[in-house]
Formats: sequence, structure tokens, C-alpha cells
Amino acid sequence: MPASMMVLIAMTVVVAAVALYRKIVTRRDDEVLHISDPSGRVSANEQNVARSLKKVDNVGIALTVVTALYGIALFAIYLYNGFVQQGRG
Repeated sequence: MPASMMVLIAMTVVVAAVALYRKIVTRRDDEVLHISDPSGRVSANEQNVARSLKKVDNVGIALTVVTALYGIALFAIYLYNGFVQQGRG
């Protein structure tokens, strides 16, 4: 298997790992509105979870876009090489 395909597979595994991590982080998320929380601990925790999710989402989106572009580029290169070799044969 070519090294470029191994890199694409590794990138895909990393994207899947980030998605799994996001799923784990959302377990701590509480979607109930806490208006009467006098200590503010619950809302502070929710703000921390929201900040963490925002970071994970940004990384996940960036990695997904890079992986997709890399995969499309690989496909185009293999397609081009196939046409070039077909023309020589």
C-alpha cells in the first residue's frame, strides 16, 4: 500500500478520534437551563464545557477539511496517472 494512502488512513483515524472525544465531552453537558443556581457553579461548569466543545469543534472541522482535500488530491493524482499510463499503452 502506498505511503500516501497510509497517511490518508491515519488522518481519517485521527478525525474519528476527535469525533469520539467530542462525544465523550458532551456527556458532561447539561442542556437544562439553571436560572436559580445561587452559587453559579453549574453555569461555570457549562461555560467550561461550551469552551471545550468550541475548541474541539474547530479542530475537528479543520482536520476534516484537510483530510477531505488530501483525499481528493490523491484521487486526482491517481486518476491523472491512470490516464497518462493508458495513453502510453
